[in-house]
Amino acid sequence: MIRGEKIILRTVRKSDLDILFDLLSDIKNRGDYVPWDLPTQVEQQRQFQENCFWGDSQGTLLICVSNQIAGTISFIHAGYHDALEIGYAVFDEVNRNKGYATEALALFVKYLFSTKKINRLQISIDPENIPSKRVAEKCGFILEGIMRGAIFHHGTYHNVESYSLLRADVNDF
Repeated sequence: MIRGEKIILRTVRKSDLDILFDLLSDIKNRGDYVPWDLPTQVEQQRQFQENCFWGDSQGTLLICVSNQIAGTISFIHAGYHDALEIGYAVFDEVNRNKGYATEALALFVKYLFSTKKINRLQISIDPENIPSKRVAEKCGFILEGIMRGAIFHHGTYHNVESYSLLRADVNDF
């Protein structure tokens, strides 16, 4: 577990699977900017059996507040780059705008740079997703540019802004 002031980041437990499936299956928990691909319970269980959602090239931690799942934060190897792409979501609107995502990202950045041989972390954000952009910027991520038409969501293609943080940008490393 990775403990912060407001949240705890932890790996997924078998006892979390039903709750996590319900949270991920409810489109309203995705907000306006996260793709609405619906998971299947069979696929979720397969991934859990394979590696408990944690491996070298991708991983997911739960963002927990008072022992309740408030969201997720994940990484995936960014293809040919010496980088990891990060994604995060806080599910219930009641838990948004409380600093949980910012604290989760700050803790996750420190953990990834401490444990992974990577030089770059990156986040792709819809230009209209102001809260997510604030989270990234508070954690030191720098806007690099716009990837035009890079994501399909709500029946149309959307631009995304590319943010990055290099190991050299973080004072602790």
